[in-house]
Amino acid sequence: MENEEVLLETENPEGEANTETEAVVEKSEAELKAEEIGRNQRIRAEKAERELKLLKAQSTQKTEKETPKNDSRRLSLEELDEASELLEVPKPDRSEIVKYADREGITIAEAKKKPFVQAFLRASAEERKTAEVANTSTSRRSSKKGNDESILEDFSNNKLPESQEDMDRLVAAQLAARKKK
Repeated sequence: MENEEVLLETENPEGEANTETEAVVEKSEAELKAEEIGRNQRIRAEKAERELKLLKAQSTQKTEKETPKNDSRRLSLEELDEASELLEVPKPDRSEIVKYADREGITIAEAKKKPFVQAFLRASAEERKTAEVANTSTSRRSSKKGNDESILEDFSNNKLPESQEDMDRLVAAQLAARKKK
């Protein structure tokens, strides 16, 4: 750049401004800046592409290491035996038995034979039975069949019967009450 300015001065020793040469110098400076910016952008883009390829390669290597290559999903006989052992256990207790077997490093069949697990299964079965016995009132829905007086009293309190049968009983109770008077 300095050389171009020197040339400009030597060509024009009188100090007269030569606009054509200044425009060429300015244009060449702008071109040089544009080329430099272009080179910098290309270098950054190439660097980013290299880093992206490196990251992709690393991530594929990690996923290949993490995921076992199990193309066929057939269960072994041992796994089937363990699954059949779990079928005998009630659903709410299965997770506890599996956790215990994993914690102890034994199979589910062996875990079921342990006295601790057997006691746990008996206790949970007893809890379910007592809960079932205590919950019998909600399992059966009983219809309220009151006498004529309760039906008339409900009607006087602006409580209307819900079914046609109850409505018929209300009418019969009203007729019976009129006959008594």
